[in-house]
Amino acid sequence: MPRVLLAGAFGQHNPGDEALLDAFVQGLPEWDPVATSSDPAHTRGRGIGAVPSWSPVKVAAATKRADAVIFAGGTVFKELDPRVNRPANDLLVKAVMLAAGSKAQGKPLAMVGLGVGKLPEGTPRVLARTLVRFPDLLVLRDEESAEALSYSGAPQPFRVGADPAWTLLDAPPEAHENGSDTIVVALSSHCGGDDLADRIVEALAPLTGYRIKVQPWQVVGPTTDAPLAREIERRLPGRVEVLPPPRDLADARRLFSTAHVVLSLRFHALVAAASAGVPFVAMAHEPKLAGLARRLHQRAVGPEEPPANVTEALMAAGSGPAPRPSAVRAEIARAEESFRLTRLLLNRGRSPEAVEVSGLPLVPEPGVR
Repeated sequence: MPRVLLAGAFGQHNPGDEALLDAFVQGLPEWDPVATSSDPAHTRGRGIGAVPSWSPVKVAAATKRADAVIFAGGTVFKELDPRVNRPANDLLVKAVMLAAGSKAQGKPLAMVGLGVGKLPEGTPRVLARTLVRFPDLLVLRDEESAEALSYSGAPQPFRVGADPAWTLLDAPPEAHENGSDTIVVALSSHCGGDDLADRIVEALAPLTGYRIKVQPWQVVGPTTDAPLAREIERRLPGRVEVLPPPRDLADARRLFSTAHVVLSLRFHALVAAASAGVPFVAMAHEPKLAGLARRLHQRAVGPEEPPANVTEALMAAGSGPAPRPSAVRAEIARAEESFRLTRLLLNRGRSPEAVEVSGLPLVPEPGVR
């Protein structure tokens, strides 16, 4: 089998990032995957080849052995959180190095399902403009990412698909009976500063008629959500149950299917809630959360909004419509089309799927300013 190097934030024990890896392994069944990983032993334990992401030498060697290279989802175009103890532009610098090395060796290079975060003026935007010039195929995750990348001065338009993890889940049933009294909160420590627990507690405190379950999604590494979960539990004694992180998106979907509403600080928790057919409120500390809420006609609140606004949004969402199955199917279809385009590239255009490829929308539309 030909070998493909999958570059991503894998091995960090984050259910969302691991779902992306699963999606690419599933979406490229004729290829032997090797993933960059923060915990290669963990990734190999899942039956997937791995190379340590912290070793440029080993990543370069894996690139040389690979027949193709794919940046496999995630928010690559961004500055890093200071808490990860890496230079702010380290992710972008290493992405440019990997992309440049891949193209210098004549490898097919795809960037699929990528997102764009904060790109301040100066070096981050220069690196972003450089990076987009390398891939043979670039598919962004949402229109918000296309707008942000355009604003950085990168050449446009951009092909826009959907998050690759959608291909792991089904659309919700057309009718969903929801008599639950449970609010599930999917946590992310990236959502705010030292007052994040204060704001969540203040938003949840008035909801006395509901059971509250909080779920950390990252419990390993410097940006763990576990302290945030414990602090919310301490501040709302007897009212909060702390759950273990989901094993995968299917596990999250099962949990969310029994909820009245989901308050999510995590992007892939929104994906799981939508697949479960449950209303959600996105605490949109990154454009990707606001973008998905927009696409699925659900509510989003800014991370700095007054807690009373979050309370109001949760009450309105619980009495409002869940994501429409047709809207979820549209996300799945976009993600599947992204994989068809990827397979077509990797097979150098020689594929029975060539007649099935319809393409994806370009943003901004050519000729439209």
